[in-house]
Amino acid sequence: MFAAGLVAGCATSPHSGQSKSAVQQISRKTLAHPSTVPAAAPTAAAEDDAETSYEIPAAQQDYVPHKWPAPTQDLWSQIRSGFKLDPHDERRSVRVWTQFYATHTNHLSTSLKRARPFLWHVVKQVEKRDIPTEIALLPIVESGYNPSAKSYMGASGMWQFMPGTADHMSLPRDWWYDGRDDPIASTNAALNYLQTLNQRYDGDWMLALAAYNAGPGRVDGAIAKAEARGEPTDYWHLDLPDETVQYVPQLLALRRIMMTPARFGVNWPTLANQPRTKVVKLPGQTSMKVAAGMLGMSETQLRRLNPGMRRWASEPGGHDQLLVPSTKASAFENKLASIDPTQLIDRQTHRVQRGDVLSRLARSYGVSIAALRQANDLHSNRIRIGQRLTIPRPGAHESAPPAEPSETYVVQSGDTLWHIAHRYSVSVASLKRANGSGADHLHPGDKIEIPGSAKPAAPSTVVVHSGDSLWSIAKANDVTIKQLRRWNRMDQGTPLTPGTTIAVDGPSPLPNFYEVEPGDSLWSIASRFSMQVNTLRSLNDMSSGSTIQPGERLRLQPAVSG
Repeated sequence: MFAAGLVAGCATSPHSGQSKSAVQQISRKTLAHPSTVPAAAPTAAAEDDAETSYEIPAAQQDYVPHKWPAPTQDLWSQIRSGFKLDPHDERRSVRVWTQFYATHTNHLSTSLKRARPFLWHVVKQVEKRDIPTEIALLPIVESGYNPSAKSYMGASGMWQFMPGTADHMSLPRDWWYDGRDDPIASTNAALNYLQTLNQRYDGDWMLALAAYNAGPGRVDGAIAKAEARGEPTDYWHLDLPDETVQYVPQLLALRRIMMTPARFGVNWPTLANQPRTKVVKLPGQTSMKVAAGMLGMSETQLRRLNPGMRRWASEPGGHDQLLVPSTKASAFENKLASIDPTQLIDRQTHRVQRGDVLSRLARSYGVSIAALRQANDLHSNRIRIGQRLTIPRPGAHESAPPAEPSETYVVQSGDTLWHIAHRYSVSVASLKRANGSGADHLHPGDKIEIPGSAKPAAPSTVVVHSGDSLWSIAKANDVTIKQLRRWNRMDQGTPLTPGTTIAVDGPSPLPNFYEVEPGDSLWSIASRFSMQVNTLRSLNDMSSGSTIQPGERLRLQPAVSG
């Protein structure tokens, strides 16, 4: 369900030789995230050899066929009536995954329930593009139709977009809003991306889906290798990562069950073919708490529909839409039309007085410097007497519905729980809850989980001018020289070069590559970038005995295909 590469439904399979009882022994943790089922199905060639002698015992022979409502009345019926993909139901991997979903009905039922607020919008966008309606089932494979789903690789949302693909598909991501977690915006972007991939592979949906999972670069490479060996270049014969080998069979398994659910002991629910939610345009920046009150629902319920909203309010001058229950939309729009826009913001303000410093104000109000700067569109830590500052609510997103940790933070030298909590606008207590006793004693290189959907703002930067020093930059931005060195990974003797950019209120982003310099070792490089030597080796396909040479480029971030 999670991602690797650009956008990925990271999925491995129950071993195709497993019996029904073996599959049923998968742990409860696996049921929550079925993509982590251990072991792989055999290669496509092995499948073909075994097809005549192996049968997965998932189907019932004596059953009463499911009675589907008319497509105009039921959304699931409408999806079923638009199936276009080759079912490939003779393939072992498709039958194995059919058995998995049929014997893990709690996961399937939960996914179908989660889909209800968003499915109508997904189906309408699928219809608009005239693409196979099986695509509307893909979020079950990707995320269990959970718009708040996060992966350890950095994928996010119902369609599990990686940051690079989100940028490529123009899904905005900033401190206030993450389009990957917006069910409407991400669906539009995902379907556009799938259409592009389908055109890239001359209408071959199997290859398009594989590229959605593994990245087109990986699929192109597999096709090129197959062509060079004179081998078939269809999806079923390509040399692809195991998660991609199992990705399409998962979707086809869901298709197979939908065709005859009673045969597999599945009681497929009905869902009225009408929108359960509606997009409402906001007249200006709006507090989630105020909007929830106007809608007569809790803020937690509203956030479940709008997980892309990452802060206490909508972005000022930015994303200005909310997804709300369709039964409440009309009354909500009427209230928005008549309300004084200033009443839409539930906020505290502070008028700057002589002696005020941004860092002290942040500590006083229990928020991070980054949160203050983002809430007031400040490009530095400078504030002026008489200026009115908006004070965001502390831990602004901690009232969101529970989700998996959205980010793993690598502890840097000098970090404390207080520093990390304030940078991410969460409480120290929530960090301790998310990390247990391991949070009490932090060491550089340790990894801790940031709860909820918290994510820090990109650090503010300054351009070094001739005559600048770390002392002058530190003083101007109310930070210490030690912090500047740590945030910018600068050794004691590293000179400041005019024209370079340095971060002044948080760690600078990790570069994709590092060029090895004389005297470097894997340990010194890993230490400099707060990562483990084993991670550095893994990113660069290095064995324990590998050496590095000056001028060599080492990868510091996972590769993004396509």
